[in-house]
Amino acid sequence: MDGCRHRGVKLISLTKAPCDLLLEIKSLTGNFGWVKRLESMGVREGQKVRKIACQPFGGPVVVEIGGCCVSMGRGIASKINVEVVTPATSQKDIAAGTAD
Repeated sequence: MDGCRHRGVKLISLTKAPCDLLLEIKSLTGNFGWVKRLESMGVREGQKVRKIACQPFGGPVVVEIGGCCVSMGRGIASKINVEVVTPATSQKDIAAGTAD
């Protein structure tokens, strides 16, 4: 199964999410150290992000969070569950968190 359910919402991992759409982080899985490290970079539950790039045969996943780009390996990105919110309208809306 490609996704899981979280309070009635279909979630997908960040690695499977499409590029250039507004995503909302719904859950972070993994050990405590990685969760804290992600949170220190702004990757938190409830945060809206936009997936900028993902290489088709491996390589990092790049997301935009609050106007900053964050690159992470696929293993870590697979532990971030997101919901597709809406097509991203502009980087300014994403940075402000008002692209709903």
